[in-house]
Amino acid sequence: MITNDLKDSSTLTQFRFEIAAWISLVKFLNEENTYLKNRLSEVIDQIQDSENLALAEHFQNQFIIKDDVYDHVLYDLKKQLFKWRDAKSIHSNETCEELNKTQKNLRAQIEFIEREHVVITKDYNTYLSSLSLSKD
Repeated sequence: MITNDLKDSSTLTQFRFEIAAWISLVKFLNEENTYLKNRLSEVIDQIQDSENLALAEHFQNQFIIKDDVYDHVLYDLKKQLFKWRDAKSIHSNETCEELNKTQKNLRAQIEFIEREHVVITKDYNTYLSSLSLSKD
């Protein structure tokens, strides 16, 4: 019984730790997204051709979508952190299964968000580098 309580406590502690780390990560990604949007607003007036303007609009739309995704994920993470904050042990197999399923789903979401952020940032920086903008 004590061994199970320690295992349950360790699992809950790890779950709470992961959620807190994910919250920090998503907040960081959201801040970086804001930075990327601000950079786009700095250069948008200098873009002359319609193709590059269309790409700028594409990136702007992607950043707006990312804002929404980050807000939803932060909400989900905070909800789960609150749910498990006061739990001292896992009281049933059903609770244990729910915990593992939730953790697995959140981990997959975070991994996807990280990959997508890297791709959009790389593509965006490549796009900005390709523009021939006048010097400020």
